Amino acid sequence: MISDTWAAPIPLLSSHHRYLHLAILFAALPYFYSHYNEQRRIASFSVEQALVVAWDKVITQPTVVFRKAVVGFNCNVDLIVPGTQILEYLNATVEANCANLSGNLCKPDSDRESLGSVQELSEAFAHFFARGAAAERFMDDEDTFQKVIKHAESSPKAQYHIGGNAALMAERIASAFPRTEAYLVGPIGPRSNALLHPSIKRTNSTRIVKDEVHVIMEYKQGEILAEYVAPASSRFITSHDKFSGSTVVIEMFFKAISQIKPDLVILTGVHLLEFQQKEMRLEKLRMLKRNVLQVDSKIPIHLELGSMGDAAYIKEVLERIIPHVDSLGLNEQELAFISHVAGGPYTNEYPVQAGTVHVHKVVEMLHWLLRTYGRDRSSGAEGKKAGYRLQRIHFHCLTYHVVVSVGTDWSNLAAGLAAGARLAGRMACSLTDHRGVDQSDLLEVRTAHTLLLDKHMDKKYTFEPHNPIASWMRDDLVFIYTPVLVCKLPSKTVGVDDAISTTGLLFSQFYKFDSNIHW
Repeated sequence: MISDTWAAPIPLLSSHHRYLHLAILFAALPYFYSHYNEQRRIASFSVEQALVVAWDKVITQPTVVFRKAVVGFNCNVDLIVPGTQILEYLNATVEANCANLSGNLCKPDSDRESLGSVQELSEAFAHFFARGAAAERFMDDEDTFQKVIKHAESSPKAQYHIGGNAALMAERIASAFPRTEAYLVGPIGPRSNALLHPSIKRTNSTRIVKDEVHVIMEYKQGEILAEYVAPASSRFITSHDKFSGSTVVIEMFFKAISQIKPDLVILTGVHLLEFQQKEMRLEKLRMLKRNVLQVDSKIPIHLELGSMGDAAYIKEVLERIIPHVDSLGLNEQELAFISHVAGGPYTNEYPVQAGTVHVHKVVEMLHWLLRTYGRDRSSGAEGKKAGYRLQRIHFHCLTYHVVVSVGTDWSNLAAGLAAGARLAGRMACSLTDHRGVDQSDLLEVRTAHTLLLDKHMDKKYTFEPHNPIASWMRDDLVFIYTPVLVCKLPSKTVGVDDAISTTGLLFSQFYKFDSNIHW
């Protein structure tokens, strides 16, 4: 007879389960042993190694990848040479002017919007050399510029590389983001065509017979020029472009956007218009604005700024172009100059000394910039800011990076910030494998243990290499901060900013949730 009652279950703690207990114990032991060893391994890391590991944990691929990017419109060949050596070749004199003193260092005050002679080149170079700041100035006289090129080419250390913000950003996409097709629109000469990554799509309509050349005058930290000492490694760029800011190239750039229908537009080279006649550059800014306004609002436009020295021109760019792009990339020199000429915070920070501004001052400038020229839902369809699109700003300098955003269109921003920071020092040191922890002795952190991030919010930061990224909200703006590993002995200075911006942008994600709302 079958009983209609079930047998009582054996209690879990009964001796009948001792084999199960032993199995669980032996299965768990390797896990705990591995976890313990991993924690010991991480604890043994240097600060630099721990920082890289922490970034790696933050960097996640976006769920929606940019498939096609149109990049324009400046492209050239960079002729990279030691700056002080070229001045010697040119027999240029640099006279010490110690009227302005900062500690024991002379600070020459000889900046100008453009250069007309070798002497003016040497004075402008010394101005930024003494501050360790990057800058770019146009050479008005073509004969003088050709003379500079001739002497630069005679240097045994002269190197040719692809140059121009657009070309460098397209190069970064092609080499590091193979899932994204890069379409480059700019004046491409024979040498630049040969130097470009083979996967970059280019058009024959903007080919030129002779390359545009930029002379990149690099210098190292501690290098001496007359009575001046460079407080940081950087570069001074001089050029005499004829085609990058031409009407034809700009028109072909926007024609490519309408034909290719990309899901990302990168606009650079606007700073080169600064050197044209005022009436001409104003007309081209009007043309840029008209065309930018015609780009579908579902396609994000990123504007990468360049070095500028004309206050009137940067005001025009600020009013006409910056509010109508979705994303902006800039460094400390460019941000401080914008704030200086447009009445923003800390106007006395320009020109930047030794390449770095205190974080809380940068945060204040970024807050002002995005609040004043960024997208604002509360302005309505008829307000002054109707149609403004700017929602994301990526700021980068030698020792730290900050990204600030408003709204919901941009996401995965911490991953983009970490990826750009991870790249910066390694690229300056020409290190190819970011996981090469044995090379970390070439990199160093240059940040205080504790610093002020946001004075208004009384937000402070305590450096923790295993958790280096800080984020906070101010009003409806989100700020994300990270320190950067600095290359102790940089082998290159040009192109790093463009690679940082491109990397941060390609790791970011853009999706317009409210695409049906009309402003």
